Amino acid sequence: MMIKPAITLVLLLFMGLLATGATTASAMDGLKTSDVEIRATAPGMTATGGYLTIHNHSGEADRLVGVTADFAAKAEIHTMIHENGVMKMRALRDGIEIPAGGMVELAPGGLHLMLMGLTRTLQAGQMLEVELTFASGKTRRLSAHVKRPDDIAVGDGGVSGGHNHSQSHSHSHSHSKSGS
Repeated sequence: MMIKPAITLVLLLFMGLLATGATTASAMDGLKTSDVEIRATAPGMTATGGYLTIHNHSGEADRLVGVTADFAAKAEIHTMIHENGVMKMRALRDGIEIPAGGMVELAPGGLHLMLMGLTRTLQAGQMLEVELTFASGKTRRLSAHVKRPDDIAVGDGGVSGGHNHSQSHSHSHSHSKSGS
C-alpha cells in the first residue's frame, strides 16, 4: 500500500505551503507601530493630540491616510509649521508617507494625530483605542494610553528629530483649511 505515504507527503507539502504563505503575508505587511500616546485633557477641552511611531519594514512605501477614534467627533493627521514666526497646525489631507524601510515619528511639536470634538475629558491612566488607515488598505486598531503631557515619550528614549517630548504643547493654535 503505497497510497498512504503518498497522501502523507502531499499533506505535509500542503501544510508547508500554508505555513510559508502565512509567514510571507505577515512579512509582506511590514508595518509596525507603537501604541498611541494621547495627551490628557482638562475639563472643557475639546481637542488633544496623539503620538506614535510607525516603522515600515517592507520594500514598498505606504501612506497613513486616516484616523478614527470613538471618543472624538473628528480625527485628522496634522503637522506643525512655522509661518511668519507663529506655530500653526495644518491638516495633511494626503496623509503621511511611510517610506519603504523607513520610520515616521508623530510627536509633540511636529506630525501628530489631532483628535477633536472630544466626547469626554480624557484622564491620565485611561486606555482607549484609535484606528489608523493606510493607503494600501491596511488598518491598525491600536491601544491608546492617555498620559499627562510630561509623560509623553514617543520614540526611542523619548527623543527623536530634536523634539523635547516633555515640553508643554497646546493644541489651541489656529486651524487652517488649506492642505499641505
